[in-house]
Amino acid sequence: MAAGLNLQPQTVNGLLTLDLSNQGLTSIPEEVFDITDLEFLDVSNNKLTSIPEAIGRLQNLSRLDADGNMMTSLPQAISSLQGLKQLYVHSNNLSELPDGLEDLQNLEWLWVKDNKLKKLPTKIFSCLNLVNFDASNNNLSTFPPGVEKLQKLRELYIYGNQLTEVPSGVCSLPNLEKLSVYNNNLSTFPPGVEKLQKLRELYIYGNQLTEVPSGVCSLPNLEKLSVYNNNLSTFPPGVEKLQKLRELYIHDNQLTEVPSGVCSLPNLEKLSVYNNNLSTFPPGVEKLQKLRELYIHHNQLTEVPSGVCSLPNLEVLSVGNNPIRCLPDEVTRLTRMKTLSVPSCQFDEFPRQVLQLKTLEMLYAGQNGGRKFDMVPDEVGNLQHLWFLALENNLLRTLPSTMSHLHNLRQVQLWNNKFDTFPEVLCELPAMEKLDIKNNNITRIPTALHRADKLRDLDVSGNPLTYPPQDVCKQGTGAIMAFLKQEAEKDERILSAFNRLSVRMSQTQWKPLARSLGLSNRAMDAIKVSAPDDVPDQVYQTLVQWREKEGEAATLSALEQHLRDLDFQQLADQLFRAPREAEKETEDVKSREEHIKVTGRPQKQDDGVKKTQPEGAVAVTKGDSSDSRTSALTARVQPMVRSEVTGGHNAVFLSYQWDHQDKVLLLHDRLQERGYSCWMDIKQMGGGDSLYEMMDKGIRGAKVVVSCVTPPYAESKNCRDEVALARNLNTPIIPVMLEKTTWPPPGPMSIPLAQLLYINMAKGQDEDPWKGALFEELVRMIDSFVKRPKAK
Repeated sequence: MAAGLNLQPQTVNGLLTLDLSNQGLTSIPEEVFDITDLEFLDVSNNKLTSIPEAIGRLQNLSRLDADGNMMTSLPQAISSLQGLKQLYVHSNNLSELPDGLEDLQNLEWLWVKDNKLKKLPTKIFSCLNLVNFDASNNNLSTFPPGVEKLQKLRELYIYGNQLTEVPSGVCSLPNLEKLSVYNNNLSTFPPGVEKLQKLRELYIYGNQLTEVPSGVCSLPNLEKLSVYNNNLSTFPPGVEKLQKLRELYIHDNQLTEVPSGVCSLPNLEKLSVYNNNLSTFPPGVEKLQKLRELYIHHNQLTEVPSGVCSLPNLEVLSVGNNPIRCLPDEVTRLTRMKTLSVPSCQFDEFPRQVLQLKTLEMLYAGQNGGRKFDMVPDEVGNLQHLWFLALENNLLRTLPSTMSHLHNLRQVQLWNNKFDTFPEVLCELPAMEKLDIKNNNITRIPTALHRADKLRDLDVSGNPLTYPPQDVCKQGTGAIMAFLKQEAEKDERILSAFNRLSVRMSQTQWKPLARSLGLSNRAMDAIKVSAPDDVPDQVYQTLVQWREKEGEAATLSALEQHLRDLDFQQLADQLFRAPREAEKETEDVKSREEHIKVTGRPQKQDDGVKKTQPEGAVAVTKGDSSDSRTSALTARVQPMVRSEVTGGHNAVFLSYQWDHQDKVLLLHDRLQERGYSCWMDIKQMGGGDSLYEMMDKGIRGAKVVVSCVTPPYAESKNCRDEVALARNLNTPIIPVMLEKTTWPPPGPMSIPLAQLLYINMAKGQDEDPWKGALFEELVRMIDSFVKRPKAK
């Protein structure tokens, strides 16, 4: 037995079968030819260069699969296999077939396509039982006589050769159902095609025909007719008689009109007439109620045929490269539309009707000769099912922030536009796999793009990129994404350090540092005006401006040196020590929370946890906390991801009770990363400010309140007051259930919360609930109330 091969045949579909396909074989093991009862031998997709003459010993063989190998010839012994019904030797290197195949009188299926055959054996058509013959994609220039003898033939494939004529006997095959002669050199078609009364599919495209055989319109069972890419200027009358026709392809010809009878074909599902010379469309297209795909692009049409908007099953519509000025408003009635192609038309503006097609999956709106778009409307965010978007060859400089809602978008084409900066919204597309933004004016790719972790094909060629460096870009997408991720982690460390430092510096230390970092008096005055009573914010703005000015030179080591030069030794020491302190404080908080869960009471100072109060920390008195709770929840010096918006209002107010402070802190940072400015007491409270005054200021300045609901939250007086104030001010409230509870939660909050839609984040026990579909739903709800600022 051959090593590693199972040469034990099995009964499959009633045939004793030996399957040796896809084994990398260079020869057939000799033992195979001793299995004389074998009926089906499969040696396809190997590396065979020949089949031995010993194949003649398998006299019971009914089927032989030897396709997908490297054979240059077949053994003569094959002609002795009198029981052979199916012979598949396609996709080899055969230059000829052996004589004697006509002896295979039981042969029904013969596939010799995808070889190098220049001729067929002269007696091949003496195999009178053939029902399926495929000799396509060879080098045949002639065909042997006698094909009319194959009275049982149902399918004939001779496409992809060099034939100048179809054998006339083909039209004498009464059982023929499929005829494929495309991609040859045919200039005529033999008469008598109307005799093929069982013909269901006819493919004669890719030839040099100047007319369609008139008999074609007399084929009552024809379902598919493809005559595209010929030299047709007219179409024979009578097409309306093809009542079973489902697919008609007459594109890439020289037609000046669509045959009027086409609109009388009740079963038509696909109609392709693009790339002709059409200036009008026949009336009655609305009668094509089963039509699913319509291709009319690359013509001279000035409008979309009005009846198109009355096609209830239309899924694909291609109208590009026509002098069309606008789409009809009724196009919004196409409620099953999946693919719309409108490139290179003469639209005055982006066709907004498109953006109401909620089922759309693919949108082609690139320009190559038509009027170019300089903006995309915000409503593009409504296309929740969109996975492909083409906007190339336009004048776009920005993209709407609402594109962040397109969570299914996988491929984006933006090449040849006017982008000076990389559109930040692209960084928020979680499903994006391919992005082509070549040939723009982009100098930097933002580090946030690394969050698009499914991106595998990024083309940024033809841009004057300075970041990432050219040596990285030349290595391709993988190297770019790895670089951006590494840089993002570095950015996060630096910004975290800026946050830590900003809550530790005093008013008297701020100005000396600002001067040392090179800020002018005017810049310091502007910072003072923007945050008059907020020293941490003043410090943070100072550090950010320094980093923007110095770029790569603004390292933590450089900052440390500035602090030491100013003799701020303690701050310099804390710059790198603070992360360890923050980790320790996090552990303390988690320990105290665990203690409460187990014992039902707060942990005292003598319970083994040391209370820490780092310089600059803020005490939190949230949710009716008792003194012991207050001391237990002394705020950690948390790395604050501050919004770059420095105005007086925060867009999102986070209402929560102290028991889920860690998760709410994480929510704050996630929303800040998405571009929302947020109010959270642990973030905004300053020394000497009243908690209630700050809560009032935060809610009055908010566009939306996110209520993080837990059972203690529903009982908290402070939290009830926040909800009540938001209701009185008509500020929208989005409840988020953080811990399993009945809905609405019992107690005083049941009535106000019962009226609101809530998001149930309590289903999972993940430490980080702010990811996945539910978090994206929260972002979408917030976005409906808040317009995010443009990223700097």
